[in-house]
Amino acid sequence: MPKIDTIYLISHTHTDIGYTDYQDAVLRQHLEFIDAAIELGEATADYPEESRYKWTCEVTAFVENYFQQRPARQVDRFLELHRRGQMGVAAMQYHWTPMLSTGGMIRSLLPVMRLRKDYDLHIDTAMQCDVNGASWLWADLLPAIGVDSLTMSINMHRGRRPEPDLNAFWWEGPAGGRLLTFNGPHYLYGIFRYGIADEKWVQQLLPDQLAKLEARDDYPYDFLYAQVTHPARVDNGPPLPHLADFVRDWNAAGREPRMVFVTVDDFTKMLHERYGDQLVTWRGDWADWWADGVGSSIYETSLNRATEELLPALDLLATQTDVIDAALVEEAYQRVMLYDEHTWGGFASIRRPHSPFTRANFHYKAGYAYGGYGLTHELLASGGRALARSITDVTPEGEAWRRWGQYISSDPSADPAAHRFLVLNTLPWEQHIRWPLPPDMGGAAPYASLEMFLVGNYRERPPLEAETPPEMVIDVTLPAFGYEVVEFATLGEAENVTVREGIIENAWYRIEVDPATIGLRSWYDKALGRELARQDGPWRFGQYLYEWIDHPDDRRALFALDFSREDFGIHHTDTPLRREGPTRVELLPAHIEPEGVTLEARLAAPGTHSIRVRYSLPHHQKALHIDLLLDKTFVTSAEAVYIPFPLALDEPQFHLDLNGVPLEPEAEQLPGSCRDWYGVHRWAEVGNDAVSVTLVPLDSPLIQVGGITTGRWAHHLDTQEATLVSWALHNHWDTNFKASQGETTLLRYRLTSHAGYDPAASSRFAMAATVPPLIVRVPGAQPGASGQLLNVSPEGVAEVHLKRAADGRGVVVHAFNLTAEQQTITLQFPAAQVAQAWRCSPVEDDGDILEVVDQAVQLTVPTRSVACARVIFS
Repeated sequence: MPKIDTIYLISHTHTDIGYTDYQDAVLRQHLEFIDAAIELGEATADYPEESRYKWTCEVTAFVENYFQQRPARQVDRFLELHRRGQMGVAAMQYHWTPMLSTGGMIRSLLPVMRLRKDYDLHIDTAMQCDVNGASWLWADLLPAIGVDSLTMSINMHRGRRPEPDLNAFWWEGPAGGRLLTFNGPHYLYGIFRYGIADEKWVQQLLPDQLAKLEARDDYPYDFLYAQVTHPARVDNGPPLPHLADFVRDWNAAGREPRMVFVTVDDFTKMLHERYGDQLVTWRGDWADWWADGVGSSIYETSLNRATEELLPALDLLATQTDVIDAALVEEAYQRVMLYDEHTWGGFASIRRPHSPFTRANFHYKAGYAYGGYGLTHELLASGGRALARSITDVTPEGEAWRRWGQYISSDPSADPAAHRFLVLNTLPWEQHIRWPLPPDMGGAAPYASLEMFLVGNYRERPPLEAETPPEMVIDVTLPAFGYEVVEFATLGEAENVTVREGIIENAWYRIEVDPATIGLRSWYDKALGRELARQDGPWRFGQYLYEWIDHPDDRRALFALDFSREDFGIHHTDTPLRREGPTRVELLPAHIEPEGVTLEARLAAPGTHSIRVRYSLPHHQKALHIDLLLDKTFVTSAEAVYIPFPLALDEPQFHLDLNGVPLEPEAEQLPGSCRDWYGVHRWAEVGNDAVSVTLVPLDSPLIQVGGITTGRWAHHLDTQEATLVSWALHNHWDTNFKASQGETTLLRYRLTSHAGYDPAASSRFAMAATVPPLIVRVPGAQPGASGQLLNVSPEGVAEVHLKRAADGRGVVVHAFNLTAEQQTITLQFPAAQVAQAWRCSPVEDDGDILEVVDQAVQLTVPTRSVACARVIFS
């Protein structure tokens, strides 16, 4: 193809929050890198235009930190270089995993708004470096805020680039957004593949690389794109001091191709101008090969996912009470989101799992999850109490000392007035809420947590507890964003319930346990009149499976890292993976409880000291609950745990919730993106024309489709088998992630079935399992007081979040369309007077005025995407 006559150089450093150093040190180092880049930019201001030093800041987080922590004179120097075009800023806050929630994605773009408004920065391009993918929703969100381009520099270590690589294309979002995207080389290419900045290596390496590109029929460009980092510190490294001199001298000598310093915005502007009308369009999710890393720390991953589901409720509370500090809400988001950033631990995490460096790196990382959890609960507690006080005019839980010492009342009937509760439905549709009766702490610690969260699960009991009768619960049906003061309810005897040895049954389902594996031999849907669990095949539905590598090379028999190769290593497809189920089982008698009918078992199995399993059929909901508690052994050789869900379906079709976008894997993916596993947001689904099954993994988000697919490194997805597999945990990585998870691990799954695929129904079921209500004890309050903060119609087609506007002007609504069709929803505020409303961008720039009729506004939400509105009250 064309002769390459130009090399575009982007000087930057790759941003890892940790890995090369401790996280706090990295945060400080990046500010020093900007200082050094300013010095180089000013020192080369008189160089020829093409060799003037230019620096690109990969992420907005450090730019904001820089402006907050450096003196005004230094900020002015940065801004002057930016005006001259020598200092670029890319739009992503960090480099994200697919675990970032939809609300977190929008939150991560607010720095772009602040930097534009406060400092007049031009930010037109986003960068994702190292990671192997990006959520499809970015292709709608970024254009919606005026970011028209994205560059990817994928590290093919245990991954792959889409092909043809080193090419540009238009990435079309679910709602039709268009993002010019460059599928570029990894950032170490500039130094280690092309030899740039070193006279010896550039002569040895560059000519062959140019010749390869020029010989490709699918490379239509006359340029080479090269990101250049520091050769000794390619991640978290300083600017390369002599790079501008190298470029100046190269060009002055008349050598070819000419070298041109650019920022990332300069480069993508050139692509738009020269190639924009020639590019192909791709639609689909860029499923990330590196999504599997979250499976190395399931406890923290589960905790962080649960906290992310609470953050929209925190935003909602902040619109109703002034006691919640906006800065602390932002801090809670940032802590949780930093756990979703792509760096997990130290570079020697597998080779040296016990070293202080490794352990400190991961504990810093885990600290983001724990810190976000703690702060979110503290703010929910203060905001929930303030809302309860304003509605009931009584002193809520935690505000009055009602006990001597840390004594907890265990009999609600002894003091019924003390057991009244304000219950808030935090979802945008009517919901039947059934919740265990919270323990009456009587004002005792912990203060920074609502009592509703001090209930146990299948793994552990709460810090303090009361022996409250299990038939006493909170049981109420509330409208969207509705609230009511309620008394506790006492559940009666369940109907249509049967228990036999190894069999339990309720109004909706009958399940039978296989005594050899404790997987399900049968899961029968009585309403649909059909068997759901596959009867044959190698595994039972919901059983435990342990995997190891039967090879002396261990992890290297799966992937053998070799940076000298174009693909960074050997992706073995003949790995001797061995799998085994339980070795000993004990099936316990089934029993009927107030909440549901339950069957339990104890197992001995490889990889664990012991396992407890519980199957439950709730009385009030068409659902199957499966809980496994693994007492996991400490193992640093490669291992994995799977929970398979093989279904009795012909001609199956799969759907996944990836970052809030319901999509069909394979059919709606970019070529070369990951087919072996997916990190789901809330749910996975498999079905056909007659039946649909939704699986909600509460703890471990990794799902494999069509069977166990580890080690396939597939270019295409095989969906002949109607099997969803939870890849519950593993330690397959050779760097960055944890080497072992020797601890008690809880794996919870919620399943349901219906007559056909409905993405909104799958989302509503999943959110009922993952998004809790808000419950505050209000002793002495009058039962029946009720209201509604926001009414959404039609119900159930959109997930709706309500938050304070960043600039203080009213509130902002985020609506995520859960369906495959465009929806127009009506937002009505029963208790407020709406003065004005606008459609707005995700970063809260006002757009078209929305008409206000009867205290309501209508908002059109594009298919499988997001719409935002600003509402101001009088």
